[in-house]
Amino acid sequence: MGSLHMLEERPINLVKIIAEELLPSVMEKMDVPNTESNRVDVLALALNQLPTKYVTTDEGKQYAKLVDVYKTQYELDVITSLTKACMRVTQKPRTQSDDAEKNGEI
Repeated sequence: MGSLHMLEERPINLVKIIAEELLPSVMEKMDVPNTESNRVDVLALALNQLPTKYVTTDEGKQYAKLVDVYKTQYELDVITSLTKACMRVTQKPRTQSDDAEKNGEI
């Protein structure tokens, strides 16, 4: 009856959306190879350092407006966290054997 999957609206982490939008340009500026494992690692490291900002909406127009409002507010913090995460990933990148082990290939 009170099940979450029955809700039309879902909580959305605006900071995560902003980070995902900024990720490619920050990785490029930091000269981090654009691989899936690097993208996931940088995003995870950055998001762990950022506050979450959850909203609920099922209106596309409201959603876009919220992202714009919070992007202005959080953009510098997100870029800083992504930059630090890129530096960390560059200093200690995952190896192919790490990925294979994670995927159960070893």
